[in-house]
Amino acid sequence: MKEMMAKLVKETMDYPVAIKEITGNRIELEKRLSTAQEDEERKKLQDNLVNTDRELEWLRSRQTAAVATINLLAALIGAGKAEDAKVLLAALGDGNPEPAKAESKPAQEKAKDQGELKSGLFVVKEAKPGKKEGTIWAIASDADGAEYKICAKNGDGKTLTEAVGKQAKVKYRALGKDKLFAVKVEIDG
Repeated sequence: MKEMMAKLVKETMDYPVAIKEITGNRIELEKRLSTAQEDEERKKLQDNLVNTDRELEWLRSRQTAAVATINLLAALIGAGKAEDAKVLLAALGDGNPEPAKAESKPAQEKAKDQGELKSGLFVVKEAKPGKKEGTIWAIASDADGAEYKICAKNGDGKTLTEAVGKQAKVKYRALGKDKLFAVKVEIDG
């Protein structure tokens, strides 16, 4: 994986040099074309200019694709999807991507549950500031008595703090078994 990534980065760094060189050659061809007298020579120079333009377009396109690929790989790795990045690099390397490891059904369901927004009524027992500024962590229980740690930020965190001892309607995303991230908090009643 490292070798392929290094090759991709090196390739991306080499494109500007090649583009500059070919652009210089193109300028020379244009100068020669402007001074050419014979029709046959002019025709050859025009054909060379067309081919040079095609080559420049291909290099620019390839450079753009390489930069986009590097950005995609960085985003995948940054999002914790290194396996997906490996599959992408393998596909770029030899055209035969390694099959992604099949996730077990519970893991897929867990990911689906974590991505869905849900709503619920909670009695907020206590609220404390989190490590980051503007973050509030509250302990609350639902109608069944199950306790949850609810994280909220900024205005929703303030509302969660004001809801201590009260019931709050919370729109949330599950972070884990007993942790929730509030995207909307309203004091109920």
